[in-house]
Amino acid sequence: MTFEIAPQKLIYGGDALGYRDGRAVFVPRVLPRERVEAEVVRVAKGIVHARPLRILEPSPDRIEPPCPYFGHCGGCHYQHFGPQRQAEVKQEILRETLRRTGKINWEKSIVLHTAQPQNYRNQAQFKVGRTPEGLLEIGFFEAYSHRVFPVESCLLLSDKLNQVLREFRRERWASLLEGCTEIELFADQCDDHTAVILRGMLTKGESVANEILSSIPGVASVAVEAGSGLQVVGEPHLTYSVGEFGYRVRPGSFFQVSRFLLPKLVDAVIGPVHGESALDLFAGVGLFTLPMARSFGTVIGVEASRSAAADLAANAKAHAFTNVRTVEAGAQDFLRRFAQVGVDLVVLDPPRAGVGASVLKLLVGVQPKRIHYVSCSPPTLARDLGFLVAHGYEPESVEMFDFFPHTYHLEALVRLVRRAV
Repeated sequence: MTFEIAPQKLIYGGDALGYRDGRAVFVPRVLPRERVEAEVVRVAKGIVHARPLRILEPSPDRIEPPCPYFGHCGGCHYQHFGPQRQAEVKQEILRETLRRTGKINWEKSIVLHTAQPQNYRNQAQFKVGRTPEGLLEIGFFEAYSHRVFPVESCLLLSDKLNQVLREFRRERWASLLEGCTEIELFADQCDDHTAVILRGMLTKGESVANEILSSIPGVASVAVEAGSGLQVVGEPHLTYSVGEFGYRVRPGSFFQVSRFLLPKLVDAVIGPVHGESALDLFAGVGLFTLPMARSFGTVIGVEASRSAAADLAANAKAHAFTNVRTVEAGAQDFLRRFAQVGVDLVVLDPPRAGVGASVLKLLVGVQPKRIHYVSCSPPTLARDLGFLVAHGYEPESVEMFDFFPHTYHLEALVRLVRRAV
């Protein structure tokens, strides 16, 4: 079924939102107030999901997508308009989400940080499929499907990652990568060295790892999925530098994927704040923990992942920080045992699911003076901020980092202070 529609705005998730016969309609790759011909793909939970067929009246903001794969590959959502306008749209979405979900009417400015909109990713996860002839297909999922869309390169990835991708596309890897379903790449800050993770049920795990190390320039380590863990061949970790700090990152440990804005984010999270004590509750390998150690008498980095917690401890030791304590635990388990009241700063950088009420209840109980919340998910950020505002905290500033140009994803930082009783 085809119809015409002129969507009103872009929403979180990448689609344009319009209304037809009283129903919400989501249409991808369309801009507000464009008149388009679309067809219904499916109806779910009362929402019509449609596919654009023709742009009848284009927006002045519309441009030719810089990537030939746009509209087929599912990796990008926003290549049909420019990076500056993309960032402004994300600002608007963040503000609206804070209001709608968190009941926070943020009237002040949202500080915007942008950088180079291409070659910004230091990490990528490629899906691996096979042609009927048995040749490798390496790329990303097609938009709105789980079919592999093969790509020769990606304009979002660093030069080194694209170079390694091109190597893996050679025919010789088809038999060596038998059983592989995903290839993950991670490059250091200089884009010189790369770590490779192979996932799936590989039949030639260690031998293919050695072959990769010897034949693909710049690959420093290869980790192969084995049972519930990773078997690492080559260097046990990469070192990624941000500002004055070098971070050991082992395969499987989380690290931010944006090359160009990371130093600005770290500076903004810590800022001029200082004091006696601080907590980094989703610490990872210590991205914020290490610079916090310069400004606070004692810093506790709390991390649930065993590999990341080990990296955090090693990173603190490598920088001779005697005031950093690493705790391998989930935030909830840690806060149940934490007795100190009135800690000067708590940094939160949770996964996409957010912090959640159970952890926040414990957190407000220890009455931190400041909470700096970093989030990649406006809906869960707004939900959690709503809880914090209802329990005595006030947003002081909101910043948005366009870590992911050409996609709907963003990184936000909200600084909160405890209201005087």
